[in-house]
Amino acid sequence: MNTTLIIIAAIIVIAVLWFIVTYNKFITKNNRVKQTESSIDVMLKQRNDMIPNLVAAVQNYVGHENSTLTKIAELRAQMQQTDNKHEQMQLGSELSKKLADIKVAVENYPELKADKQFLRLEESIEDMEYQLQAARRTFNAAAVDFNNYVQMLPSNIIASIKNYQLYELITIPEGEKANVDVKALFKS
Repeated sequence: MNTTLIIIAAIIVIAVLWFIVTYNKFITKNNRVKQTESSIDVMLKQRNDMIPNLVAAVQNYVGHENSTLTKIAELRAQMQQTDNKHEQMQLGSELSKKLADIKVAVENYPELKADKQFLRLEESIEDMEYQLQAARRTFNAAAVDFNNYVQMLPSNIIASIKNYQLYELITIPEGEKANVDVKALFKS
């Protein structure tokens, strides 16, 4: 009888310890995803604060007719208007592509390419783009780690009890995966 009680007590202790450890891992993994998501938000805010300066600098040389500048301004406004994190990340990816298009368009304006203020601003935004790429990769890695934990046995038991949902990974829209038509960028 004593041996049976000891075995039952040991099983209960092991089950409770497993539950505590697994629950704490979920908290750690979930907080890591939220931290990386927050890092992306901070970087997007910084980049969005720099964009009006970039647009103004480029407009001084190329005028208001440039559709790329208009699209950048529109994307920035859309990002500021939405509270949906996934939509903000998708708009951010599209904005990154449009910022890269500016580099191609600037090739026609040697005065702009030589302007020190523009060069500093361009370097800052380029650095921000590299940081955003790294943050997006970090987010995806943290999300995959969390998602695996939600789906794998036996941790999925706690995931279902706590109603943990899978995080959606940041992906690049199909249109952005295609090669850029540089000639089209220079057409009026």
